[in-house]
Amino acid sequence: MQTKRIRCACLVKRDGTRLLLVRVRDNERWYLPGGKIEEGEDPEAALKRELKEELNLDLLPESISYLRTVIGAAYKEDAQVELVCYEADWNGQIAPCSEISEAGWIEMDRHELLAPAVVDLVRAIKNETESDTR
Repeated sequence: MQTKRIRCACLVKRDGTRLLLVRVRDNERWYLPGGKIEEGEDPEAALKRELKEELNLDLLPESISYLRTVIGAAYKEDAQVELVCYEADWNGQIAPCSEISEAGWIEMDRHELLAPAVVDLVRAIKNETESDTR
C-alpha cells in the first residue's frame, strides 16, 4: 500500500538559532508557517496564500527564494509530508488567525517541541551549516 503524501509550502525564517514557528490549536507540536498546496497550485503561490491566511503576512515577492524540500513523517497522521521550503521577508506584524493558537521564535534544538518533519529540516540545516564551516 502506498503511503499518502501531503505537499505543503512552508516559510523558513531564522533568527540566529531560532525559527519562526506556529502551533495549531489543540496541538502541542510546532510547525513551519504555511500549508497544503492545492491541486494544480504553484508552491510559491501556495506559500503566499497560506502566510496571508495564517499570519496576515504579505510576503515581499522579490525576497522569496526556494530553500529545499524535506520529506518526513506527518505528525499524528499515517502519511508523509513533503515540505517545499522557502525563505522570504515581509512587511508588517505577525497577526495569527483563529486556527493558529500561537506564533513564536523557537530554538531549533528543542526537538521535543517540533513536528517530525520540522526536526528533519533542522537536522538538514545543521548538517549544511557544519559542512560550510569545515
